[in-house]
Amino acid sequence: MKKSFDQMPEDARLWIYQCNRKFSSAEIEGINSSLQEFLASWDAHGIAIKSSYRLYYDQVIVLAVDESSHGASGCSIDASVAFMKSLERTYEISLTDRTQIGFVIDKEITVLNISQIKKAIISDKIKPDDIILNNSVSSVAEFKKFWYQTVDQSWCKKYLI
Repeated sequence: MKKSFDQMPEDARLWIYQCNRKFSSAEIEGINSSLQEFLASWDAHGIAIKSSYRLYYDQVIVLAVDESSHGASGCSIDASVAFMKSLERTYEISLTDRTQIGFVIDKEITVLNISQIKKAIISDKIKPDDIILNNSVSSVAEFKKFWYQTVDQSWCKKYLI
């Protein structure tokens, strides 16, 4: 059961799936259609889940579940991950690789492998005031407050000289 993303409560549970590249216009159309179809049928033990999604930067899918009446179960969460993996296969993209870290630089996302971050900071390709996407947030409230972090306020600050 799809809800408007803007109407999701602050305590709604949230998952972020960042792509390794921007989606094309055709991919956005297909991904939106697939997400709407998935959310319309997403349930937990036969009960429809109040859920929503939003695309950011044509590269990040954010799923949210309002658990006020019925929560997401292990099986329903597994179904959402399986759905994301099906998008990966269909569009030959990566959505579930947590070693890929997103930075917002000049209003665009730059994705680096976690192993490249120290070198990028030392070489000044990533600066202390650049934005890192904190894809570990798990509620709408956390998303609003903590999704965007400056590098110097994130776990990457240990690489700053």
